[in-house]
Amino acid sequence: MKFIEFTDRAGAPVLINAAGVLYLRGTEGERTEITFAGRSEPLVVAAPLDEVAQTLEDATPIPPDPTLALVS
Repeated sequence: MKFIEFTDRAGAPVLINAAGVLYLRGTEGERTEITFAGRSEPLVVAAPLDEVAQTLEDATPIPPDPTLALVS
């Protein structure tokens, strides 16, 4: 399980697991709201939407190739 570190709007570091993210929404001031499964309020981080999205995509594990599983 890989965690990504961002800074929240208060300046505190937060660790995020990409698996729990439901959706992202950009807000004014180069901030992004991250909504998680099981959490009623979004987390606001001090990073633009495209940067957060790319970082989360890079952290998502690549599933194993099913063809290689059959070969082994």
